[in-house]
Amino acid sequence: MKLYQVDSFTSQMFKGNPAGVLIMTRGLPEEAMRDIAMEMNLSETAFVRQQGLEHRLRWFTPTHEVALCGHATLAAAHVMFNEIGFKGMEIRFRTKSGLLLARKSAEGITLDFPVGNPEPAELPQAIFESLGISREEIQTTMFCKVRNKFLVHLKDPARIIEIRPDFSKMLEYQPAELIGVIITSRSETHDFQSRFFAPWVGVNEDPVTGSSHAVLAPYWSRILGKTKMTAYQASKRGGEMTVELKGDRVFITGKAVTVFRTELEC
Repeated sequence: MKLYQVDSFTSQMFKGNPAGVLIMTRGLPEEAMRDIAMEMNLSETAFVRQQGLEHRLRWFTPTHEVALCGHATLAAAHVMFNEIGFKGMEIRFRTKSGLLLARKSAEGITLDFPVGNPEPAELPQAIFESLGISREEIQTTMFCKVRNKFLVHLKDPARIIEIRPDFSKMLEYQPAELIGVIITSRSETHDFQSRFFAPWVGVNEDPVTGSSHAVLAPYWSRILGKTKMTAYQASKRGGEMTVELKGDRVFITGKAVTVFRTELEC
């Protein structure tokens, strides 16, 4: 079966967020998919199999299956359009989060994701302590129940790149189903910036996170009074995208580049 590694939300190799993409020609047991994701050792590996006019899509971290992943969806669509030779302009992915669409666009590939509206919530003490910040540095804290992610808005944009979380302290908070923590602020170069930490699913820091922007888009839309915004994820690798809010959907547009292509023998 064909196996690819793709850097998502970037047009430069070795930037953005790397994802594995396996094009499945037959079914695989879940245990095998977990083993392959662990072998790839990337934040997520996407498993794609055609089913009629749609494609079944699942995502695995090295330790968990996740319900939604933006950068690996972008990677899967990039492989379908540019490596497999998919002829249409739109790919329909059937996932644990429902039907997701990926469309070719002038700016790259546009993903159609469900909105994750965050609501005000108190940040758990262990997570607060793990970030090494003071209460005075926080503008607000939110939680998105649909995506199981905390959102922490910092007042000072410079602090975003300075944060060095204590992940062992962060993991002292152990609720069921929690995915991760988004930190965000305004940006000098984009409408907003962010970072994302997810040690609960085996990914201390995700380089660029599409699904987090389904939470960030409605949050920043209310603050900025915009429905279309540019976003930058300020990880070491860095990555950028455009997000557009339309009703209960978020359209996330980014580019991707293939790093390598090979075959998996199993």
